[in-house]
Amino acid sequence: MVQVVVEKKKWNEIDLKRNGIFVVFGFAYLGGFQYWLMVNKFNKWFPTRARFATLTLGEKLKDTAGMIDALKMVAFDVFVHLPLIYFPCYYTCKEIVTGTSWNPLVWMKDGVTKYWNNKEEDCLAMIKLWGPSDCIQFSMPIHISMPFRHLVSFFWTAYVSFTRGGSNEEDNKLKRTLSVSGDSAKIEK
Repeated sequence: MVQVVVEKKKWNEIDLKRNGIFVVFGFAYLGGFQYWLMVNKFNKWFPTRARFATLTLGEKLKDTAGMIDALKMVAFDVFVHLPLIYFPCYYTCKEIVTGTSWNPLVWMKDGVTKYWNNKEEDCLAMIKLWGPSDCIQFSMPIHISMPFRHLVSFFWTAYVSFTRGGSNEEDNKLKRTLSVSGDSAKIEK
């Protein structure tokens, strides 16, 4: 979507390796691991989640234990899950698809190195989106929260594809400078 709509590429110019990154990562991580984490583990770690999710807004505002667990889920997602698990996995997956080595240790080293070099920009953008989104998601009924997360993830993935999706960022035709201050994205040719 990003390659055709935002970057104005023709269908025959689409980078299939780049699409492969998001297919593999989306299936394995977002479809598998993230579901396991946010449904199975969060229900164990944050015991008021299921009950809190079924309350009305007025009841939620009176439920201190439920609000504390919801805030703990947001904090865990934004300060542990996304920066320490999601991003290293994404960059490693990218190296698996676009890297030149067949050595898994090289994939991990190169992926984590690329993440480390982009961490400030990536984490700030992530907090801006997932902080507010998590506040909504973790107060929803569980059967609605994951489809909501997947919808937000669709737009997040488009953003990541635009900012980090190219196979060699230095050689891309477009050099992107992202303003994480909330102003706008500036494209330099």
